[in-house]
Amino acid sequence: MVNCGQKLTRSSYNSRKPELYLYLMKKFYTFILLFTATFVQAQTTSILWLGNSYTAANNLPDLLYQLALSGGDSVTYNSNTPGGYTLQMHSQNATSLQLINQQSWDFVVVQAQSQEPSFNQTYVNTSVFPYASFLDSAIQANDSCSQTVFYMTWGRKNGDASNCAAWPPVCTYLGMQGLLRERYVQMAHDNNAVTAPCGEAWRNVIATTPTFDLYVADESHPSLYGSYLNACVFYATMFRKSPVGLPFMSTLPTADAYFLQQVAASTVFDSMSVWNTNVNYADPGFTSVAQTGLTYNFSANASMAMHQWNFGNGFVAGSANETYTFPSAGSYVVEHVTWNGCLYDTLRDTLQIVPAGLSIHNNDEFRVYYGANAAINVIAPVNIAEMQIEIIDVAGRVVKTQTCYGNRAEVSTADLMNGIYHVRLNTGTGTYMKCVAVIRN
Repeated sequence: MVNCGQKLTRSSYNSRKPELYLYLMKKFYTFILLFTATFVQAQTTSILWLGNSYTAANNLPDLLYQLALSGGDSVTYNSNTPGGYTLQMHSQNATSLQLINQQSWDFVVVQAQSQEPSFNQTYVNTSVFPYASFLDSAIQANDSCSQTVFYMTWGRKNGDASNCAAWPPVCTYLGMQGLLRERYVQMAHDNNAVTAPCGEAWRNVIATTPTFDLYVADESHPSLYGSYLNACVFYATMFRKSPVGLPFMSTLPTADAYFLQQVAASTVFDSMSVWNTNVNYADPGFTSVAQTGLTYNFSANASMAMHQWNFGNGFVAGSANETYTFPSAGSYVVEHVTWNGCLYDTLRDTLQIVPAGLSIHNNDEFRVYYGANAAINVIAPVNIAEMQIEIIDVAGRVVKTQTCYGNRAEVSTADLMNGIYHVRLNTGTGTYMKCVAVIRN
């Protein structure tokens, strides 16, 4: 069973649009009201890729473009990816520097030559880190709202044979991969930037499913499998959304693409602090605490330049902490918009508001599971004679209702899509809530 709490849905949209800065300053609240209401999902994300053949292989920028498009996200991109290019070469390349200054980019992906970050510490300190900082500084000088993303590559399939004798740590795949991870993470943290942990996603695939060949014959460059996995990692890193279930799979078999989507999502989301994914993030998260009657206190997770709240009656400007009294019991969509000067984000929670004297229970007496009978099976506390069951999707919509007598019920899923659903059981003394995953073969 999937573990979830009292909040029914948490949907988040974010966008980094530096070119809107002056407009926001001139028409701040009017813009936010209109923009979050009608255009929050229609943003175009601009990406510049600075790398080499590891980026060019299988046209990784286009794979991400197609993947994002299939998820309803619009992307524009440009790239400079000469074979074998190092960070120093990019820092001195007229095309790379011209592209950085060509426009305000949402993200600039920086990829080092595949071996150089795994070399000895003295070499990395003098020939890698300084040029990573140079490129990041150039990106920030062009637009302080642009986000640098360091593209963590992967160890060679059987280690780096050409440098093994002089530098034994790279003699094996794991040794080389460990150094690449360490150096890319340091580059990101040193420069207040983000790591796209492609190399770690490769490690997770290799460790669990070695029959997947992410390499081509040279045991270095990515096969389509490897590049597709990388695209999924970048999608999760940049859009902060899971790629699992996106319909674009290139030419890969569906089951294989789905597996790679899952690995990418788990790699990115399981270690976001390590990858520095939250840097400069306009965190819209909040908590809600019931006070008396239908009055609730709402507290933002972080202090931002701007907070807007919508408790079901339209957006209003507010502070990080707000108190609101709901007109009656029921389900309410609460939205919180934040803006930190570069990035705005919106979090939507669907909350079950209950009046004083009526509580929400979430205990072992109430059991929910998806069974072999292709139904949601509900087992209520033994003292419940009649139960009103509601099945709620991730958007907070009640998609099925059923009245049952006794303490057991089966709710058919024949008309439901695969996914996560909340099951709400309403009784005369309380409301019980749990969630369940519906997964049909």
